[in-house]
Amino acid sequence: MDENSAKVNITIAKNYDSEFCGSIPLHLVNLIQPHGILLVLDRSTLRIVQASENAGQHLYIPVEELLEQPLSLFLPDGQLEELRTKISAHNNQEKIPLSLTWQAKGEQRSFNALVHLKEGQLLIELEENTETAAERSFIGLYQQIKYITSLLKQAGDTAEAADIAASEVKKLTNFDRVLVYQFDPQWNGIVIAQAKEESMDDYMDLRFPASDVPKQARDLYFSNPYRLIPTRIYEPVRLIPIVNPLTQRFTDLSDCNLRSVAAVHLEYLANLGVMASMSLPLIIDNKLWGLISCHHRDAISPSYELRSALELLSGIISAQLAAKEKERAILLRAKLHGVHGRLLGQLYGSPDFVSGILSGDTSLQHLLALTGAAVLYEGSIWTSGETPGRQELKELAGWLRRSKTDRLMATDSLPHLYARSKDYKEVASGLIALPINADQGEYILGFRPEVIQTVRWGGDPNNAIQLEPDGKTYHPRNSFATYQETVKYTSLPWQAEELEAAEVLRSSVLEKIIKEK
Repeated sequence: MDENSAKVNITIAKNYDSEFCGSIPLHLVNLIQPHGILLVLDRSTLRIVQASENAGQHLYIPVEELLEQPLSLFLPDGQLEELRTKISAHNNQEKIPLSLTWQAKGEQRSFNALVHLKEGQLLIELEENTETAAERSFIGLYQQIKYITSLLKQAGDTAEAADIAASEVKKLTNFDRVLVYQFDPQWNGIVIAQAKEESMDDYMDLRFPASDVPKQARDLYFSNPYRLIPTRIYEPVRLIPIVNPLTQRFTDLSDCNLRSVAAVHLEYLANLGVMASMSLPLIIDNKLWGLISCHHRDAISPSYELRSALELLSGIISAQLAAKEKERAILLRAKLHGVHGRLLGQLYGSPDFVSGILSGDTSLQHLLALTGAAVLYEGSIWTSGETPGRQELKELAGWLRRSKTDRLMATDSLPHLYARSKDYKEVASGLIALPINADQGEYILGFRPEVIQTVRWGGDPNNAIQLEPDGKTYHPRNSFATYQETVKYTSLPWQAEELEAAEVLRSSVLEKIIKEK
C-alpha cells in the first residue's frame, strides 16, 4: 500500500470545513488590490461605466472624466479592433489576455490586460507592463518550462514529482517557501513537498484544517489560475461609482485576479510570518487535488510573464501528478488482477464458494490485504484469520441489513459508524462488506485492524477560527506551532482499485452460487 496515499487518506473524525468561513460572499467584495486597475464597460458600446479609484494615477485622466467615455478614445485603432474581434468570437468564461496601449492627453502607457465577459459587461483588469526585454523573452521561459517538464516526467512517483515541483517553482519565482499541498477526502490539506529558505518554518508533512481554504475559496480556483497577494499591507481600492450602473448592484469580482483579500486572510498571512503569497491550483480529473502555495517574507510581485508561465506550469504539474497517480493505479490493478485470476481458478475448482475464497494458497485476504475474513450464508458462519466473535459477526450483519447495505460497502473507521465495534476495534476498525443476499443478512466480510496514527497539524485545528463576542467577526489561529493528534479507531484506507477488485469478486461468487443451485 502506498505510504503517502495512506497518510493523506487518514479519516479524521471531526469535520474542520467551515460553513461560516465559506459563507463570506467573495463575489460581493467591491474592492481591488492596488497593483492593478479595473475598468467595467458596457459590452455592446464599450463605454466605461465603472473604474477603480486608482485609475487616475495611471491613466492620465481623473476617474470622473473616464466614466461614460467610449474606450475608443484611449486605444489605438488596431488594438480596439482586435478587442472587438476577440470578444465577438468569445462565448465561454475564459479570460482573454491582451496587450493594450493606453493613450490620453499626449501620453501613453503599455498594459497587460485580462478581459472578462460577464452579464452584458466587459471587465478589464490592467497591470502596467514594466518587464524588461529579458523578462519578456518567450524563449527563456519556454526553455525553463521544458526543463521542468522533463524532470517531472522522470519522477518515479507522486511524492518525487511533488518534490521536483516545489523545488523548481521556488527557483523560478524566488519565493522564500513553496509548498505542495494535497487535499484529503475531508478537504484538510497536507504538505507533501516543500522547498524553503533555511530561516523559514518547516511545514513538511503538516496538515492544515479545511477551514483554511473554505469551499467558496476552493471553487474559485476553477476560474482563477492563481491568487496573488504581492503584499498583505495595502490600502484596498474601491470602484467608482460603488454600485454598477448596468446591474444596480455590486460588480461580481469573484473571477478577478485583482480582487481584494478578506481581512481575515491578511491576518492569517501575518500570523504565518509572511508578507506576500501566491497560490496555484492543482486540478486533476476536474477536481481540486491540491495547491502550490508560495510564501515570501517581504513584498514581492512576480511579473505578468512569470505568472503566465506559472499558470501554464501548474497545468503541466497537475498532468504529471495525474500521470503518476494513474501509473500507481495501473500497477496496483495489475497486481490485483493476478491475485484475482488465481483466486478465480481456485473458486471454480472448489466444491463451494466459501472454501474457494477462504482456503487454499490464494484467499480473499491476499486479494484485499485483510487480516481476517468471514462469510455469513444460509445460517452458517465461516471465518479465516482474526475476526470478531460469532455473535458479534451476527450483530454486525444485522446492522448492515438494517442499514440496507445491499451494495459493496467499505469503511476505514467502522467504530465511528457502528459504536458496538469499538469492542473489537483491534481486529475490525476497517470493514469491507460484499452482500450476497442483504435481505437475509448474508455477507462476505473483510477486516483490517486498528492502526493508531499521529497526525501533525500546523496549529491546533480546534482553534482554527476564533469568534468575537458578536458572533460575526472572527480571526484565524495565531499560532502554527505543530499540534499532534492521535487518530484512533481507523485502519489503513481502502483504495479505489481494491474496491473494484472486491466488486468483481462479488460478481464471480454470485455467479458460482447461481450455478450451484
